[in-house]
Amino acid sequence: MKAVLTQFQRHLHTQGIEAEVLALDIARIADPGLDATHYLKVLDRLADEMRTRMASSARGRTAAERFLKAVTDDLGFGGNQEDYYNPANSLLDRVLDRRIGLPIMLCLVCMAIGRRLGLRIDGLGFPHHFMARYSDPAGAWLLDPFNGVVLELEEASAHLSRLLRRPIQLAPRFFEPVSAVELAARILNNLRAAYMTHPDPERLLLVLEHQSVLEPSQPLLWRERAVLHYRLQQWEEAAYDLRRYFYLLGALPHLFPEEARGLYTLPELATDDHNLLTMHHRIAQILNRVN
Repeated sequence: MKAVLTQFQRHLHTQGIEAEVLALDIARIADPGLDATHYLKVLDRLADEMRTRMASSARGRTAAERFLKAVTDDLGFGGNQEDYYNPANSLLDRVLDRRIGLPIMLCLVCMAIGRRLGLRIDGLGFPHHFMARYSDPAGAWLLDPFNGVVLELEEASAHLSRLLRRPIQLAPRFFEPVSAVELAARILNNLRAAYMTHPDPERLLLVLEHQSVLEPSQPLLWRERAVLHYRLQQWEEAAYDLRRYFYLLGALPHLFPEEARGLYTLPELATDDHNLLTMHHRIAQILNRVN
């Protein structure tokens, strides 16, 4: 599985990397043997199927509606309303196979097909919902493939308010296109939630490892990794994660032997962090017995 993480890390630093490549890297968390080239060709074929449908001179909202209709009606992509937190909804290979997924994955399909057709379709990361923006010389429109609607940009706040059942006012920053890396981070967040809803500690751990590559200075990721490694009795990995966590808190001396701790001014710890100190002590005892 280290090869999976290594490839993801390499692609993160590849200039101009396409979002679908990172999404297929993430999908290898569930299927390490996944053939990414095959699924890139699937996207090529889907774009070819769409080409004749988008060949007219239509522009503006008519073209946006035609594009979304082709994706949802002709190609058969739609939202998985009944089993929203199924991990498969966040795995691009499964989304392409089953033609159902989360909003972000359906938008990713729209973006990937659009790019192959020479269309400008950007991803927009709104609060708790992802949509795409279709742009051409006549203007720009929002695509919501999960709900099968095309919207004016000005309708975004009202649309989200209806979906979330609470008032939403969108700041201008939400209309900035997300990068491929930002999109990958959001997919990982969704997959993390899915593997917590459908418990799979080994795969959840792989998600956290991918997130740690994206955000190596985020303490809570290392904390969660440590707890999972501990539950899986992976003692050395848990100890490493705890050291990293306390280092990022600026509290690493709390893990030092008692005689060394007196040389440092120790910051106050939260109650939960004291529990982690106990965990670290137990791990040290276990490793001493093993070695």
